[in-house]
Amino acid sequence: MKMKPGKNQVTWAVTAFVLCVALMLTYYVIFNGNNVIAFFSGIVDSLSGIIIGIVFAYILIPLMEGIEKRILIPIYKKSGIDVSFSEDADPKKRSQMRKISLTATMFIALALIYSLFSIILPQLVSSVREITYMLPVYVKKLDDYSNRFLANNPSLQQFIDSQLDNYYATLSSYLTKKLLPLLPSNANAIFKVASRSVVSVIKVLFDLVVGFIVSIYVLNSKERFTTKGKKIVYAILKEDYANEVVSGFRFVNYTFEGFIGGKLLDSLVIGIICYIGCMILKIPYPVLISVIVGVTNIIPFFGPYIGGIMGGLILVLISPVKALVFIIFVIVLQQFDGNILGPTILGNSTGLSSFWVIFSITLFGGLWGIVGWLVGVPIFAVFYALVSRITNILLARRGLSTNTVSYEDLAYIEQGEYKLLSDKSNTKHNVRRNTSAFGKMFRFKRNTEKKKAENTEKKE
Repeated sequence: MKMKPGKNQVTWAVTAFVLCVALMLTYYVIFNGNNVIAFFSGIVDSLSGIIIGIVFAYILIPLMEGIEKRILIPIYKKSGIDVSFSEDADPKKRSQMRKISLTATMFIALALIYSLFSIILPQLVSSVREITYMLPVYVKKLDDYSNRFLANNPSLQQFIDSQLDNYYATLSSYLTKKLLPLLPSNANAIFKVASRSVVSVIKVLFDLVVGFIVSIYVLNSKERFTTKGKKIVYAILKEDYANEVVSGFRFVNYTFEGFIGGKLLDSLVIGIICYIGCMILKIPYPVLISVIVGVTNIIPFFGPYIGGIMGGLILVLISPVKALVFIIFVIVLQQFDGNILGPTILGNSTGLSSFWVIFSITLFGGLWGIVGWLVGVPIFAVFYALVSRITNILLARRGLSTNTVSYEDLAYIEQGEYKLLSDKSNTKHNVRRNTSAFGKMFRFKRNTEKKKAENTEKKE
């Protein structure tokens, strides 16, 4: 007679097995964390080319979609050709339109990259070299200026001179020993620097080539990837859960696409406006200053301050008056960005308040550095939306309101009935507290005045 295990026995056996495996994995991760990190780092390093391609394609998707929706689709419609996703669409014409938009997108991207390396980058290198060579002259001018300004305060003047000497020694050492060797002046110098680490250069070039090819594939077949992802989700999960998963991924895409793409465009416009303003105001090194302001503007909230401080520190060595003019110009520029340009481009792409923006930048910046500053806000926005969604689902299941305004004056809930703070008859759950310190102080003052008045009346 064969013994067949019962259904409950199989369930308990599988549960115990999964629990044992989970415990062993947890033990291994806790006591061999470095090996786990090294393992995943190796995977990321081996897939770096593909990751670069996916990120590059994701950044270019809005540009390609804009070319299709605003230029190519209207042209095809005027010719009587349907290139939409409907059943009546012509797949060959749609493929033709995608190839045209993809070619135009890659041409624009490569043109921008070429402009960066052929026009902007040489000017940046030239500006950094000139600042390095002229640094003693700039420090001498700043020292003379401080001596004239603080002639009546020798102790403060001596302190500033000592601090200036320390900063000059540190900055000069960094520029001459660390930064200048990384800035080759000609092709021969570039070849010498590259030849020192041939393997690293080949690895970087290989990743860039692979990334470029992958980005073309991703851009050309982005709908196919999303379609297959939906098929897998609906094949595995129930309809309601699948809808939630697809909706969640769609929200993540909208959040990242709206924030990152909008922030890049916003920072590009700010950099261009800053360059024009620097040229009009005759501020030295306009390209270097504008690149600093534009790049740091990508960082939410803190970016404008970082760019203004960095530009001001460079200019104060050259001319304190120009530095003051630049700081005023940056303040005006950032007011324009924060109140007009930024809301127009970004809108409310994250849905986070200023506090949570600062919190997310601080948290992810501490964890991942510069990358955390850039992606921390959209990541936290997704997490915030997920928590809000789960909270609303749980509240709805209990028959409670999901409207945040309903909880502003809420004291407590008793048998489904909302008790309000404004109703003084509600005294449970520490709704009413004793008088605060300020209240006691004023009450004591009122009691004292009352006793004085009573004593005065008695004397009379």
